[in-house]
Amino acid sequence: MLNVNTNNYELFARQSYIAKYIVTVILTLLVRTTCRAQGNPSVLESEISVEETISIDTAKSQRYKFQPLPRIVKEQFFKKELGSHVLVDPGYRVWGLSVIPWDDGSYHAYYARWPESLGHGAWLSHCEIAHAESDRPEGPFVFKNVVLGHHNPGGWDVSNAHNPNVCISNWTINLYYISNDLNGKFEKENDNNYPSIDWFGKNWNLVRNTQRIGVARATSPEGPFIRSKRPVVEPHGAFKNIAVNPAVAYVNGTYVMIMKGDDVKVKDWHRIQLVGHATNAEGPFTFNEEPVYDKAQTEDAGIWYDKRTEDYYMACHVMNSPDLALFTSKNGHQWRQADNPLFKKKEIELEDGSIWKPDRVERPFILTDAAGKPIMLYVAIADKGVTGNIAIPFE
Repeated sequence: MLNVNTNNYELFARQSYIAKYIVTVILTLLVRTTCRAQGNPSVLESEISVEETISIDTAKSQRYKFQPLPRIVKEQFFKKELGSHVLVDPGYRVWGLSVIPWDDGSYHAYYARWPESLGHGAWLSHCEIAHAESDRPEGPFVFKNVVLGHHNPGGWDVSNAHNPNVCISNWTINLYYISNDLNGKFEKENDNNYPSIDWFGKNWNLVRNTQRIGVARATSPEGPFIRSKRPVVEPHGAFKNIAVNPAVAYVNGTYVMIMKGDDVKVKDWHRIQLVGHATNAEGPFTFNEEPVYDKAQTEDAGIWYDKRTEDYYMACHVMNSPDLALFTSKNGHQWRQADNPLFKKKEIELEDGSIWKPDRVERPFILTDAAGKPIMLYVAIADKGVTGNIAIPFE
C-alpha cells in the first residue's frame, strides 16, 4: 500500500521540473485512490494532474518587468539569513506574506510560519501569522510579534492561521487569513484541548475540508488584532469543501475578494478561483457564479487596483505551470486573461546574469504605490528543502 506523508515535500523539492512532471503523473493516479481513502496528505495541496495546465503565450511581451537581484540574495536564502529581499525565519518554515506601508514611512510584513520540526504538512495544523517591520519595502523585515497564533480556544478558528492577506480601509488594517473550523470534529486529547500531530495526519481530508476565511482587524501594525466571531467566507454556491487563499483590495468603498474553493460541478477536488464583493470587511461577500478562469486550476491570487488606468489586475500561481499568469478586469466582476498574459516566469534573474530556478515559486503579493503602480513583488520560494519569501522590485 502506498505510504504518502509530508516528507514527500522534501523529495519533490530536490527534483527538477522535468523529474517532478514524471513523478506527478504516477502520483496522480495513486494518490486519488490511496491517500484520500487513508485520509493522509498526498503532496502539497497545489499539486494536480499534468493535463491541467494553462496556455500562456510567452511569445508576447510581459506587461511588467522586474529588476535582477544581487547574488547574495540566493546565498542568504540557503543559509536562512535575513537580509534585503529575503525573509526567512530560522527554526520555521515560511510560506507567503502580505506587506503594507504605514504613515510613519515603515513597512509591515505579515507572514505565515510554522515549526520546521513538524515538517511541511504542519502548514495545515500549526501555522501562525507573524509580523515583521522594515524601513524599506524590500526589507530586511525584522520580526516583531505573532499577531495570530495557531490555536484560538473558544473561537470558530480553533486551529491554524495561514494565507495572510492585508488591505487597509478607513485607517484600519484588515488581515484576512484561513483557519480550520474544527469545533465538534475532535475529542479532547490533552490539557491544551488541541489535537495531536498524529490526529491531523490521520484526519487530513477532514481538516482540509474545514478550512474557512476569517478576518482580524487592528488600528496599529502590531495589533492587537481582533478576530471575526464567525467565518467571513464559507463554502456555498459555486464552490464546496473549502474557502481559502483570500486576496482582497479595498476600492471606492467596496472590498473585492478573489478566493479559492472546490468546483461544485466536479466530483473530485477541482480548485477554482471566484470573485466576491462586500461593503463591509467582515462581509457578507457576494460571489459570482462563474470562476475567474476555468481553463486550468489556479490559486494564490495577488490583486491590486491601478488608479491611473482604473483597471483591476490579478497575478496568480498556475498549478503545474512554469509561469505566473496575469488577469485583468475593468469593473472587478468580469475577468479575463490580460493581453500580455505572462506575469512572470517562476524564476529569478540575478545581477551576475544567472537564473535562479527554485523548485516552487508561488503566493505572489504585489505592493503598489499610492496611485496603484506596482513597486514590489513578493513570492514564496521553496528550493532544496528551504522555504522563505523573496522580494523582487518592478522596473
